Amino acid sequence: MKLCIYLFTQNDVGGLRSLTSKWTTFLKARLVCSIPGPDGVDTHFDELQDIFLLHTRDDKNPIVYAVFSTSSSIFRGSAVCVYSMADIRAVFNGPYSHKEGPDHRWVEYEGRIPYPRPGMCPSKTYDPRIKTTKDFPDEVISFIRLHPLMHRSVYPLTGRPVFTRVRVDYSLTNIVVDRVLADDGQYEVMFLGTDAGSVLKVVSITQENWSTEEVILEELQVFQASSPILTLELSSKKQQLYVGSREGLAQVSLSRCHLYGQACAECCLARDPYCAWDGHSCSRYVPASKRRSRRQDIKNGDPAIQCWDYDDNHGGGKVEEKVLFGVQNNSTFLECIPKSQQAKIRWYKQNLGSEHREEVRLDDRVVSTDRGLLIRSLHASDVGIYFCVAQENTHFTYTLLQLTLQLLTHGYRDRKPKLGEDAIVEQQHGAEARQRYKDYMRVMSTPFHSLEEYCDSLWLDKRASRMRGKGLGHGKWKHMQDLRKSRNRRHHRDREEGTERKSQVRVIRAA
Repeated sequence: MKLCIYLFTQNDVGGLRSLTSKWTTFLKARLVCSIPGPDGVDTHFDELQDIFLLHTRDDKNPIVYAVFSTSSSIFRGSAVCVYSMADIRAVFNGPYSHKEGPDHRWVEYEGRIPYPRPGMCPSKTYDPRIKTTKDFPDEVISFIRLHPLMHRSVYPLTGRPVFTRVRVDYSLTNIVVDRVLADDGQYEVMFLGTDAGSVLKVVSITQENWSTEEVILEELQVFQASSPILTLELSSKKQQLYVGSREGLAQVSLSRCHLYGQACAECCLARDPYCAWDGHSCSRYVPASKRRSRRQDIKNGDPAIQCWDYDDNHGGGKVEEKVLFGVQNNSTFLECIPKSQQAKIRWYKQNLGSEHREEVRLDDRVVSTDRGLLIRSLHASDVGIYFCVAQENTHFTYTLLQLTLQLLTHGYRDRKPKLGEDAIVEQQHGAEARQRYKDYMRVMSTPFHSLEEYCDSLWLDKRASRMRGKGLGHGKWKHMQDLRKSRNRRHHRDREEGTERKSQVRVIRAA
């Protein structure tokens, strides 16, 4: 199945004797958006969702961006194809299609085409006598009834989609496009709405061999609820994107450069035409700026060339270090989320006391996710130093996180004593955790009506211990004990009265 694009005129009032009150200028052509496959088999996207006209220097020939989905029951996916209005116009000015033969196949019509050309608007240019569609000759009306389909199809400028999303739990619904001038050329940034309430910020980069590279710059969840995006409006002047759904209206800045980290390499690897490294931070790129320290590379994203302080280990930024404690045989999650959508995460492990790193082997027990590494059952062999390494453009690697994983056995009975500052810090953390656990259990087990009563009792206990250390007299100490006893008696009396009231209610209901 192939989608058709239709052409007709607004001042079409129908024919005089045939096609009265019906279209007499109606034409259609196949609009192809497919992924070429082996043996000539194509994957077609056949449901048009939205279009956006990106104007060029020639007002009559804008670029047409179209969002498609598929009606196939085999797979779910969406695609964006780009067309030229000149190509569309050429198809409608080309040959017509005609059904011929016993199987009624569509073939190119090679017969005589009546004058004026069927499908054209009534104009005095062709014939001063033709002022409306009712003035068309009968042969023009008869021809358009039998030949509404054009023989040629409209194909994308690149021959295939510039962006596709398959095997995901959402579909693309809307599109707006902004033309952005970067340091190494001009790029079209697409903002795509989804039926899950999110917006994708995408740029399609054409390389020297005319191949296109899809780069997702950002995936923003605009609304908390999974409400489909209904409208997208773009203001290049205000640098704002307006997103509408049933949940409301949201305003999003086109440039969010602060999300790309605090290093030149991270800003360069983001490949966002809106952003550049200005020598201090990743900030909005201004073409008129003459700052010599500005660094940007959208086409290649090469920090080794653009950033003089680039370091292969961590891309010029400081590596974050963490310590994580896990319980033996329990699940443990090592979180590591890259700032760049293009980064592929790889995990390496270094045993304690060793200088050799090995890549973590993934299996049913150790699983890599989009947000980190999941160890479903922690073993003693898992203890060590883990490195979360991001890889981009197949050869740029930098470390995002260094995490030391420690093992806590049940009851701390199997723990071996450690020496050094790390052991002291670990013991302090463990003691604080145990004290917080004791305080929590005390709150849950004591019969206080409110948190204020618990705090009062805790304050009295600490004050009593300080007074005992200072050698208080027996009279003051006895007075404090009496206060606590009176509070406890009042608490028990309230509980007994409550129990008595409940029993009376049960008696009344029984009666």
